[in-house]
Amino acid sequence: MAVHAHPDDESSQTGGTLARYAAAGCHTVLVTCTDGGRGDGAPADGMTGAGNSTSSQVAAVRSAELAVATAALGVDEVIELGHPDSGMPEDPATIAPEAFSRMDSEPVVAQLTALMREFRPNVVITYPPNGLSFHPDHIQAHRVTVRAFRQYLATPPWPATATTGAGPKLYFTAASRTRLQAVRTRGESLLPAGSWIPPLEIAIDDAAVTTVIDVSEVWPRKIAALAAHGSQADAAALHALFSVAMPDEQMEEFVLAVPAGTHTVVEDDLFAGLPGL
Repeated sequence: MAVHAHPDDESSQTGGTLARYAAAGCHTVLVTCTDGGRGDGAPADGMTGAGNSTSSQVAAVRSAELAVATAALGVDEVIELGHPDSGMPEDPATIAPEAFSRMDSEPVVAQLTALMREFRPNVVITYPPNGLSFHPDHIQAHRVTVRAFRQYLATPPWPATATTGAGPKLYFTAASRTRLQAVRTRGESLLPAGSWIPPLEIAIDDAAVTTVIDVSEVWPRKIAALAAHGSQADAAALHALFSVAMPDEQMEEFVLAVPAGTHTVVEDDLFAGLPGL
């Protein structure tokens, strides 16, 4: 189960991983927390006007794009919670109180806990505490997913096995400094001047990465999924960037958050250590 904030996040951050495990026969579940209505195409002031779309229209477009993207990835279950997108204004104080990043989180925690108890995932993926991109919706998705996972972990039969490391695992998305720098260098050399490239500020030390998933065999699916989100400039930029990635760059990185501990060997499988898997 991957929990993301907006339509397109699933493709850019975990598209290869979802596609790899779906192709291997794993039951894959994507939860998208917001409607994406404050993405590209939405008026900055939330009002309609000549040539502008309403947030609901943008949300409808992005939901349709999500359906195409997740079909390309082979995701089995797509659950859209539909909470209002916060956008990313220069002044966070202008975010509407009903938006996902500012709303009462308890109902969302309850939603996610119920979904985890329904699908009983062995692995849950979401963002690190800083949301990876510092987006307020990503940060909120991290908070509510961690709280829901703790409640899920307390649900039988997990309590007896959680202390042994045999219970479900929680991962955070990550980008190592070395890999991101390599991607940036290649993008700067091959893409048109001024193209958006993920900033180095989102990277973490290489040693902090616990898990590296080789997704080279399903990389075309990730590219197709990103292409499906054509209404969003960031997705289009990442599509261009990842389209020129070399085979040794076609990977997705994670940090194992639960069970916590000292990791001396980098995993190459999210299900490593789980009995019978």
